[in-house]
Amino acid sequence: MAFSLPRIPDRSIQANGREYLYFGGTAYLGLQAYAPFTDIFLKNVARYGMHYGASRRSNVALDIYQQAEAHLAGWVGSKACLTMSSGYLAAQLVIQHLLEQRHKLFAAPNAHTAMLMNGVNKTNSFEELDLALRNAISDDGPLPVLLFDTIDFTTKQFPHFDALQQLPLDKMILVGDDSHGIGIVGAHGTGCYGILKKLNPAQLLVCCSLGKGLGIQAGAVFGDNELITSLKATPFYGGASPALPAFMGTLIDASTVYEARRQTLMENYQLFLDSLDKPKYFQHMKGHPTFEFENATLAQELEEQGFIVTNFNYPDANGPLVSRIVLSAYHKKEDVQQLTNCLNTLLT
Repeated sequence: MAFSLPRIPDRSIQANGREYLYFGGTAYLGLQAYAPFTDIFLKNVARYGMHYGASRRSNVALDIYQQAEAHLAGWVGSKACLTMSSGYLAAQLVIQHLLEQRHKLFAAPNAHTAMLMNGVNKTNSFEELDLALRNAISDDGPLPVLLFDTIDFTTKQFPHFDALQQLPLDKMILVGDDSHGIGIVGAHGTGCYGILKKLNPAQLLVCCSLGKGLGIQAGAVFGDNELITSLKATPFYGGASPALPAFMGTLIDASTVYEARRQTLMENYQLFLDSLDKPKYFQHMKGHPTFEFENATLAQELEEQGFIVTNFNYPDANGPLVSRIVLSAYHKKEDVQQLTNCLNTLLT
């Protein structure tokens, strides 16, 4: 069942004449209605205004963009960073540029739809991917490119990236989509860039939405100076309006809020694990606050008991059913306990 709401959902939502506890979505830090965060954003709106539509290559520029990008790069541990108005555009920028440079691009199984544009070779298994990459390497052309989700909800990637480590990484470019990782996993929520860098690929780019973990309607790309500079030189980058400048200011000013909210999220995460009788019932990546399941009946039973979880076909009506419990920093400890008590009863 689809629920139509008059406002952005928080820890609880009103629908069908009753209140539900909401354990779905992607608002991992629960920032959308968190007063300390919205206050920071509104102060930045007052400073920078509601919109800035000029090209980033204009002869007049706001310095907050460079400041925010330097802040993000320093935080994540990359040499450089660029921002776009969405994570989807950030991924499209990277992929289009690499295609124009005549690299062969291969998408790992379960790669996000943002990466599956024309010209990208899709693969259905890591065995197929391995063979395709090795064949591309033997062609002696430009380095082949692997597109993948760092958090793919199948346990094939994060936290150990075992499947990646079986590939000839020193002869390829890695492009990871860290939209579900940045702000959540890694040391202080810095995401997967540092983890992937230690795998020593020939080159590394990480793109992401900043909305899921950091509550910012924008996208980012992390990499070395040469790669980021080449992306900034493209018509795609120059022709796109940037993200709201107030969001860029908020990224910098909300650092302490992000850290505190992540700590709360991890406390909720640990409480959930400690209170659940059958954690192995769920498909789960250690350190990530999501728990997938394949029982459509369970989602319905939870709804009847007053809990709404992620449960819909993705990315379109013909896609697979995604059923997922998502923990957030906006949940109270008693919310988490109520959910685990219910699950322990339903899963006996």
